Amino acid sequence: MSGRFLALLLAVLLPVVAHADRPTMTVVTSTYPPYQYLENGEVKGTHTETLRRVLARMGYDPVFQLVPWARAEASARAGTSDLIYSLTHSPNRARHYHFTNPISEARDVFFSLSDRGLQWQELDDLAGMRVGLSAFYSYAPEFMDWLAAGNARVIRISQESPELTGLKMVAFGRIDLFICEETVCRYLIDKHIADHPELANVSAMPRTVGEVRGFRAAFSRQHPKGEALRDEFNKVLAELKPSDSD
Repeated sequence: MSGRFLALLLAVLLPVVAHADRPTMTVVTSTYPPYQYLENGEVKGTHTETLRRVLARMGYDPVFQLVPWARAEASARAGTSDLIYSLTHSPNRARHYHFTNPISEARDVFFSLSDRGLQWQELDDLAGMRVGLSAFYSYAPEFMDWLAAGNARVIRISQESPELTGLKMVAFGRIDLFICEETVCRYLIDKHIADHPELANVSAMPRTVGEVRGFRAAFSRQHPKGEALRDEFNKVLAELKPSDSD
């Protein structure tokens, strides 16, 4: 075997061997474009790529699984998966997870029919309206308290794609408002407007509902090294260049 051929063979095989030696980490989430989605059998998206880079630098080979959100949370809470991502912090969730620092911002806004010209300064300006929301999303506490006080007619959407369903319900006048993370619903309108031209009349209303929060990843508290992994994740995340986390 020539030295040149041997060098070429090693150049091909060594990265494969090194990759095989890495421990795997099971990472769960649900479809939530543009942050995570399935394309040609591979989980992609901006949050997915950030996690892929961070975990690779930590020395792990991530195995991404896209499942319904309720199943993703059940798996992470039980410790059958190691890490879950694209969720916001809440005291209840913190009982089950070690939360990382934010990987992006979460900005919730109302979407409505553009030609209705709806406006609001305080939530009470929207009293009595039909408000749609995703059954599995964690919204700002002040918004949930306002709903709990009976100030609006609440429609909880639990379909596989609640954001797209909510936007279409607004477009057809079945609800007055749909609360959604702004980047997600703007992306969905742009992506689906060709097939659903009625979405052209649906737009975001100015003003954020509650505070701007952070989308995070979270390690299961059932993982014996969960807290240490969270700390290492935060360290690597802080070291990423802006271009690395796009």
